[in-house]
Amino acid sequence: MITKNDIKFIQSLKQTKSRKENKMFLVEGNKLVDELLSSNFKVEKILVTDLWLEKFPEMASRLPFYDIISQKQMEQISCMVTAPGILATAHTPYYNISPTDAENEFVIALDGINDPGNLGTIIRTADWFGIKKIVCSRDCADAWQAKTIQSTMGSIFRVKVMETDLKEFISASLHLSISATPIYGALMEGENIFTKKIEKKNGVIIIGSESHGIRQDILPLVTSPIHIPRGKGSKTESLNASVAAAIILATVNN
Repeated sequence: MITKNDIKFIQSLKQTKSRKENKMFLVEGNKLVDELLSSNFKVEKILVTDLWLEKFPEMASRLPFYDIISQKQMEQISCMVTAPGILATAHTPYYNISPTDAENEFVIALDGINDPGNLGTIIRTADWFGIKKIVCSRDCADAWQAKTIQSTMGSIFRVKVMETDLKEFISASLHLSISATPIYGALMEGENIFTKKIEKKNGVIIIGSESHGIRQDILPLVTSPIHIPRGKGSKTESLNASVAAAIILATVNN
């Protein structure tokens, strides 16, 4: 049975502070709850409405457990404009991505990506290209907020995302590796990404914010500047960060 205190607590998970303190987050909608249940994440609660049970009996039969709440209560706890009728709470996983991981695989480093939609799309794109580890600067959007999770379309349950001191992480990747781990930086000037030969599929790929790019204290760590050339006559100042990430990942995975 769901109490008023339960509703109040779930509502609090809309806030970053509460999510971090309680190490829990919200998941809404059929697809994302399905993805959550298919993962190894620990699920705390699953809440549904009577109307949802009527509309989706097949999915309801597959739920390991659930509590029924009113439509009004669902609207109170939902982060969406139209409450989808099913919501789950889950425990935030702890990931320890090592700087030396980039010796053997690509690790994406996100510098100041503060739009949750962009962050979620980058996570989804990484999943598409088989990249399983992303490190984020501390001023990036929260990977576990509702808009980010919705934008990942379930990829958040397959890609490891860790918040860290980005400068320290990249510096360690550069200096602790046995072999020379490449540090790629998406810049306005650099080697053309479409003609650059990347033989070994490893290294750190840094994507900066649309407004400021890669911050100044991280730039000196870039060993391989890469550039997405503009089309002839284009006057556009920059690409959307998630679009830039998609182009780079598609190219380096060829």
